[in-house]
Amino acid sequence: MTTPLERKPSCSSGLKKYRIRAIRNNVPNRSSFLKGLILIGIIPLIASFSACSVGDDLPTGKAGSYQEQISDQQPEQQTETKLKVLTTIAPLYCFTKNIAGDFADVENLLSSGAGPHEYSFSPADIKKITEAQVIMKNGVNLDVWLDKLTAVAGKEKLTVVDTSSGVKIINKNPHIWLSPGNAIIQVKNIRDALIKADPENSERYMENTEKYIKRLDILDREIRDEVKTWRRKEFVAFHSAFLYFERDYGLRQVAVIQESPEEQPTPRHIANVINTIKTRDIRAIFTEPQASHKIIESISQDLNLQVYSLDTLEIVALYPEGKKAPGRLASPPGFSNGVYHEWYEDRMRANLEILKKALN
Repeated sequence: MTTPLERKPSCSSGLKKYRIRAIRNNVPNRSSFLKGLILIGIIPLIASFSACSVGDDLPTGKAGSYQEQISDQQPEQQTETKLKVLTTIAPLYCFTKNIAGDFADVENLLSSGAGPHEYSFSPADIKKITEAQVIMKNGVNLDVWLDKLTAVAGKEKLTVVDTSSGVKIINKNPHIWLSPGNAIIQVKNIRDALIKADPENSERYMENTEKYIKRLDILDREIRDEVKTWRRKEFVAFHSAFLYFERDYGLRQVAVIQESPEEQPTPRHIANVINTIKTRDIRAIFTEPQASHKIIESISQDLNLQVYSLDTLEIVALYPEGKKAPGRLASPPGFSNGVYHEWYEDRMRANLEILKKALN
């Protein structure tokens, strides 16, 4: 035990002592000197260093060892396993990404340019199914192929969520997402499924859903306020994709060119459409980006109609960050971490502008 007047040797004092010892020794040559230094100096020097407290070289103040401070500066990284979620169509992908944020890995099953009506899966899709924990589907027989896909994948403990639950279905029409009111119901179903599958992040999912629903409410009010000002409310469309939109906003679809996506219209049906256009004084006809334009061009030329294109949001490209979208110079506003969060709102507003031009 040291007395109050004694001090532990510091690292610098130990080095000084052995430097003096080496000078005083009249060593005949460099080799003998080095041997003496090794045998005589190094061992006591090690002992001297061991007597030095590590804290002697650190500033006094905050308690804690040097190793603890290193640990604080460079925390051990832990790998997190995120919930893996698949969606079947682009609108559901947009809804789910807005709710999940960065707390789940979300991927859309259909590749860019593929439609849900005629979709055929690939081996890569089976792999996606086996890696997923939750699948968000539209329901209303739009993605019936998913049942076969999940059966082929043979994945156990896979949760498939029907986002159409609670939506008032019209004539078994699957295009429920084209009404922001229905979209809000789908968003709530997605939120509940994410919370059930990943309760640890439930607060984040709830907060994100609340923010997203506020944006969809704004979109809904914009559409209502705009449609009120239109003089015309009747229209003819390529197929019955906008039944929910017309129901919610007071429009009326008086005829469709193609009654079923899988069947070509008969001559009798086309004759009925032409008669409706004439009797109701229809001035415009709406097609879709993926539609066959031969019949529409023929009708429009014969009846002198304007042709406009409405987007059903089924067959689209989910543009990654930095890529150019058609009609845009660069990635549109709303991109974050490669995800276009305002994609649904942007496309619905684009449809609204087209309807305004045609009907007002």
